[in-house]
Amino acid sequence: MTTHARQRLSGASVALTTPFGANGSVDWTRLAGHAAALLSRSVATVAAFGTTGEGVSVPQTVRAELADRFVGHGIDLARVVACVFAISPEDAGDETTAALRTGQAAVLLPPPYYYKDLSPDGLFRWFAAVFERAGADCRDIVLYNIPQLTGARIDADLVARLRKAFGPVIVGVKDSGGDWEHTAALIGDHGDLAILVGHEGHLARAVRLGASGAISGIANIAPGLVARLASGEDDPRIDRILDHVLALPVVPAIKALQALLSNDTAWDAVRPPLVELDRKAADRLWDDISELLND
Repeated sequence: MTTHARQRLSGASVALTTPFGANGSVDWTRLAGHAAALLSRSVATVAAFGTTGEGVSVPQTVRAELADRFVGHGIDLARVVACVFAISPEDAGDETTAALRTGQAAVLLPPPYYYKDLSPDGLFRWFAAVFERAGADCRDIVLYNIPQLTGARIDADLVARLRKAFGPVIVGVKDSGGDWEHTAALIGDHGDLAILVGHEGHLARAVRLGASGAISGIANIAPGLVARLASGEDDPRIDRILDHVLALPVVPAIKALQALLSNDTAWDAVRPPLVELDRKAADRLWDDISELLND
C-alpha cells in the first residue's frame, strides 16, 4: 500500500446515517447536505451505505446512484468511501468495480453474511473471487471486520494471506468487532495498512499504537469529538456516550439523535427490518447525552 493511500484514509471518517422519505426512498438531498456539512468540518472522508447507513437494506440499484447524486451536490468523490454488501462474489466484484470507476476513495468490503462459521479457506476463496471478478480495476479495498453481524471474522492471518496473494489491492481494515486484542493484533501485524477502528471507545488508544483513524457512526452527531480521538487524544465523554447509545438499537438511536440535533424529524425514519426509536426513549437519550455532543 502506498503512503498516499494510508494518508487519504487517515483521521476521522463518518459512517453516514441515511435519511429516508415516507416511502422508504433515499432522501438524496438530505444525505448530500449532511455529507457536505461534515466534510466542511473536521472529518477526512465519509462512508456511505455502511452499517450505520443501513446499506444492506437499500437496493443495490439505489446505492449505485451515489456517485452521480453526490457529484450533483458538489461533493468530491475522492473523499467518499463506498460500502459493498453482497453475498455472491460476482455481485460484490461488480459493485466494487462500479464504485471504483467513479473515483471514490475506497471500497469497504465485508465478508458474505449468510453462511456462518466460515473457514479461513472459505473466506479467502470468497475474497479472492471478488478481487478476480473486479480484475484490473480492483484497488483501495478496506476489509470490513464486523463479526457480530456477518458471522465471519477477518483476522490478521487472513489479511496476511490476502495481501500475499493480491498485494496492493488491500489498503486497510475496518475493525468493528469491539475486541481490543484483535484490533491490537491487526495494528501489530499490518500497521502499514490503514487500520480503522469502529469502536470509538478504543480509538485514541489504537491511534497511539499505530492505527490510522476511524470510520465512526458516532461522528454523525459528534464529529469534533471523534476527530480528537482519531488524533490520539483521550476524551472521557466517549465512554458515557457509548454507554447510552449501545444500550439501545444503535442505528435508530443515532438517527434519533441526528433528528434532535437538526430539529428535523425526517431523520428518524429507518428501513425494515429496523424500527424507529420510540419518542420517550429518544427524549431520554437526548437528556442523557446532549450536553456531551458539543465540539
